[in-house]
Amino acid sequence: MRAAVAGRIGLVCVAWPGFAHPLWLRAGSGDAEAAITALRDGVAGLDLPFLPHRIMVIGDGYLAVALAAAFPAAAVASIEPVPGRARLHALNTLPWRRISAIHNPVGIAGARLAVMTDPATGAERLVPDPRGDIVTLGFEPVLRHLGWGEADLLIVDPAACPDLANPAIDGVLAAFRRVMIHTGGTTIPSDLIARFPPPAWRAGTMPSHAVFDRAAFGPQPVSRRQPVFDIAGDPLACTLPGRGWRPVGDTGFCLAPAGEAPVRLTLRCFAAGPAAFEAQLRLLPAPGPALRLAIGFAAAGSGREIHRAAHEIRPGETRHWRFDLPVYFGEVDISFEVAARDGTGEGGWLEIRDPAFL
Repeated sequence: MRAAVAGRIGLVCVAWPGFAHPLWLRAGSGDAEAAITALRDGVAGLDLPFLPHRIMVIGDGYLAVALAAAFPAAAVASIEPVPGRARLHALNTLPWRRISAIHNPVGIAGARLAVMTDPATGAERLVPDPRGDIVTLGFEPVLRHLGWGEADLLIVDPAACPDLANPAIDGVLAAFRRVMIHTGGTTIPSDLIARFPPPAWRAGTMPSHAVFDRAAFGPQPVSRRQPVFDIAGDPLACTLPGRGWRPVGDTGFCLAPAGEAPVRLTLRCFAAGPAAFEAQLRLLPAPGPALRLAIGFAAAGSGREIHRAAHEIRPGETRHWRFDLPVYFGEVDISFEVAARDGTGEGGWLEIRDPAFL
């Protein structure tokens, strides 16, 4: 990687052993060293005591890529708030379908920021500026958009998140099981430490991060999450509606009622005694009625009903829906039926993302 950028300036594409996608670096910058640190040492250096399934990384796109490669079943939100790095960030994260890229700072909604460059090191950091061109997204709406009620891991560079020490986001930080703050070997400010008071948080240190674990989280069982829809995964038997459906990424789809009968999509897969089922729901904002989603489970072949659950959702609403299932082993047909609540037969597009057995 160092050889690829030596004596050059501009965007350089390099391969990393074991990665399906190439990486992009800006030759003449510190990108090569940042990438080497993240990819070679970053994940191992985190020393995680649990298997993360929802990860947010603020200010380190290379580490987000390393985590996506290390935990292929995890959803990763990678936030790059500095506009000058947005193009590079997009080049590196877009090929990874489990990474959601956001090119805005997160913190207090509407706060304005500007980029300041350290004249000694050339490092960029965001600073509050009432006349700044960069507008902060609210932390809580971002989590809601992702469909995350709680998450496992937040790794953040304070230079990319000036609001990290603001008490107004304490409730959002409590949504994470572990928060890791990049220190670069220096001491973090006392006002930032105050955001993680004991006994609610347990503090620890690592060579390059301050670590805070939420005390309410005890040992967690290994996840048995089994996705049931993945157009880039193993083939499954599927009955698609003639109209009113479309895929959303690789692991989701949209349904929209367009007649008196509900629009229905059916999948067949093997159930190994799952305890529950979950999906991320979002009814796209548009004039129209609320929709009713019913998910049914029936034994393949005999058609015997195993379970059925229903949920209503309003236009513009996002919801993480989880419900328990009776124990069942064997092939099962899962039907997703969507109809307008008012019975008109017409409605907007309902996104159903990442449906899975638990």
